[in-house]
Amino acid sequence: MDEKLLHYIWNHKLFDINDSYTTDGEKLQILSVGLPNQNSGPDFSEAKIKWNNILWVGCVEIHVKASDWNKHHHQKNDEYNNVILHVVYEYDKDVYASNDCKIPTLELKPLIPQRIIKMYQSFMQSADYIACGKQFAQVDSFRLYAWLDRLLMDRLEEKAAYVTQLLHSCNQNQEEAFYVFLSYYFGFNINNFPFRLLAKSTPLNYLAKHKNNLFQLEAMLFGQADLLSSGFQDEYSKSLQDEYIFLKNKLSLHPICTNEMWKFAKTYPSGFPTQRLAQLAALINQSSALLSKIIEAESVKVIQSYFQVKISSYWENHYLFGVPTQRKQKGLGKTAINTLIINAILPYMYQLGNVKQNQILKDKAIAFYEELPFEKHKITKVFSSLRNDFTNAFHSQALIQLKKKYCNTKRCLHCGIGLHLLQNT
Repeated sequence: MDEKLLHYIWNHKLFDINDSYTTDGEKLQILSVGLPNQNSGPDFSEAKIKWNNILWVGCVEIHVKASDWNKHHHQKNDEYNNVILHVVYEYDKDVYASNDCKIPTLELKPLIPQRIIKMYQSFMQSADYIACGKQFAQVDSFRLYAWLDRLLMDRLEEKAAYVTQLLHSCNQNQEEAFYVFLSYYFGFNINNFPFRLLAKSTPLNYLAKHKNNLFQLEAMLFGQADLLSSGFQDEYSKSLQDEYIFLKNKLSLHPICTNEMWKFAKTYPSGFPTQRLAQLAALINQSSALLSKIIEAESVKVIQSYFQVKISSYWENHYLFGVPTQRKQKGLGKTAINTLIINAILPYMYQLGNVKQNQILKDKAIAFYEELPFEKHKITKVFSSLRNDFTNAFHSQALIQLKKKYCNTKRCLHCGIGLHLLQNT
C-alpha cells in the first residue's frame, strides 16, 4: 500500500464513509476531510468529525500502518497534539499524542474498494510507455479534452516563465528577448543550448546594423559559432572567415560557444547546425519588424509566410563547409516552420499577452495551436495509436506535457485521466 494513495482516497472519500467506525467501535460521522497540508505537521487540517454526538475540529494524520505514528516520532511532537483522527490502512496498535491522549483510529482496509487498489498498483508496476495505455481509450472525450486544456496552459505558463527571465536579462527589450528565444528553438532540441549561447554573444543590434547584407550576417553568426576556425579550401568559406575577422575586430565580438558544442550526429543533413545558421541569417536578412508583424497576424498562414526565406546560394548546395551536395536545399521546410511556431512563436505571443494584460493576444496564441497540424514524434505517435481523435498541435503539445510531467514520473494521482480511471473503471 502506498501512503500517497491513502491521501487520495481520504481526500476524495473513496471509501465506505457511511460504515466508518473507530477501532474502539465508535461510529464516525465525517463531515469534512479537511484541507491537505503541504508544510510540516499533520497531513490534513480543519477536518470536522463527529462521534458520540460531539463535533471535533482539528487535524488528521494518515499512515499505512498505525505503528508508523511512533516510527515517525509523532508521539514526541507537540504539533500532533491537535490530531483528532488517525487514518490508517492497517491497524496494528493504539497510538498516543505527546500529552498521553489516545488518538482515535480509523482503519480503511475493509472500507476501500479493491478495484481502486488493484488499478493503482497496475499503474505503478506497469512497464508500458503509458501506464494507463490499456484504459486510455475508455476516457470520454469531454473529460479528456478538459484535461488537455489544462495541460496546454501549464506548458504555456512554463515557457512563459522562461520568456519572463529573458525579458529581465534583456532589460525588458522585447525584440532582443524574442531573438534569443527564437534562436534557442532554431536548435531543434539537439542544438538548443549552443544556439542560445550564440544569440547571447551576438546582440541583435549588431545583426540589425548588417541585416541588409546576408554575407556579413553569415560571417558573424558562423564566426560566433566558432565554425570558421578551420582551414578552408573553397573561396566562399575563406571569404566568410576573413569577413568575420574584420567584424570581430570592428565590433569587439567574443564568442561564448565552441565548435565542439555543435551536434551533427543523429540528425539529417538538412538539420545540420550549418544549415540552421544559414536559415537564421536568411530570416534576419529578409524580415523586418518581425515581432510586430507576428503579433498582428490574423492567421497561422500569415506567420508561416514570414519564415519562408531563401538561403544563400552557397548553402543551397552545401550541408557543410567545402562539401558540395547534389540535393538542393530550400531553407526552412514546412514542418520546421510549424515547429518554430509551436515552440517559440506562440509561447512568446502568449507571454506578451500576459505582460501587456492583453487577453485577446493570449486567446489568439491558443487558437493558433488549433490551426497547426498534430505533431508526429515518439510521444505523440504512442498516444495517437491509443485513440484516433487527436488532430492538431493543441492536442500534441498537451500530450507532450502529459507524458513528461505525469506519465514519466507515475503521477497518476495528480493526473486528470489517472484519477478518472481510478474512480470510474
